Amino acid sequence: MAARLPRPLVAACAAAALCAVTLAPAPDARAQDVQMAPTALDEVTPDGLNIHIGINNEVVNAVPNLAEAQNSREAFVTLVASTSVSDPGPILDSLFITGYQLGCQSDVSAGLQFGGAVSGGVAASDTLGALPGGAVGGGATGYAQTVLEPGVIVDLPMSNMTLSPSGHATLAITNLHVKADACGGDVTIRSYAYLRVSTANAHSSYATYGDPIKI
Repeated sequence: MAARLPRPLVAACAAAALCAVTLAPAPDARAQDVQMAPTALDEVTPDGLNIHIGINNEVVNAVPNLAEAQNSREAFVTLVASTSVSDPGPILDSLFITGYQLGCQSDVSAGLQFGGAVSGGVAASDTLGALPGGAVGGGATGYAQTVLEPGVIVDLPMSNMTLSPSGHATLAITNLHVKADACGGDVTIRSYAYLRVSTANAHSSYATYGDPIKI
């Protein structure tokens, strides 16, 4: 005849089994690549230049943050941004930038940091009025990190270049790290590509944006 366990011991074993099931970590559904829709803009400048800006092959991979902190978000982003100016003629100045806008519901401080190699050194305050203070590197690589103020949306410029003599520019970023710390709510990012072009007769600025996505 099989020995019977005392009722308190049976209850304890059942509770332990339930705890084991309850506390087992569930797979994080966010750790996957999301293919984003392409976006494009076609415009004519006041002095007759035909402008095209496009974002293609965009992928956002939101992952569980490395520190396992509830108020931090991480993602790895990939995209190709391109622009062209037909019949460019004498362009006096130009700048093409791609990156992400990032916002969350609440936070405690503000700042922007880049990790990896940065070259170029175009001051953000001289290129995009909406950008926080800092530098936009011509070949920024590695990661973009920000700490947000409550309800603030910030730009994370990731790469930039001037137009070629033929009026073209392409920026490709692959698996760059986007990180938001101390965010008390959802974190949403949105890609952008921005072009500034100046001639003797006009100074024009244009931008196109991808779809927003939570990370």
